[in-house]
Amino acid sequence: MSNLTKQIHNIKTGEIEIVELVGQELQEYQERIANDIIVKAQKIADREQARATKISAYQKLGLTEAEIEALLPTPAEPIS
Repeated sequence: MSNLTKQIHNIKTGEIEIVELVGQELQEYQERIANDIIVKAQKIADREQARATKISAYQKLGLTEAEIEALLPTPAEPIS
């Protein structure tokens, strides 16, 4: 795995410097990534829980599996 870097663009000179992330910057980046993963996982879990709740309610009403599938929205694209 290569080291993480950032680009620093000096708009006055047009120079672009590529610098490795180290120390606090690297830690903050890793924390942001970890937090993003947690948020996405929670969204997926919430969506699955809402679907299960709807299915349960439809089953209590006596709907068939085909009727339930027709009422449920098409699953969204995976959250990336």
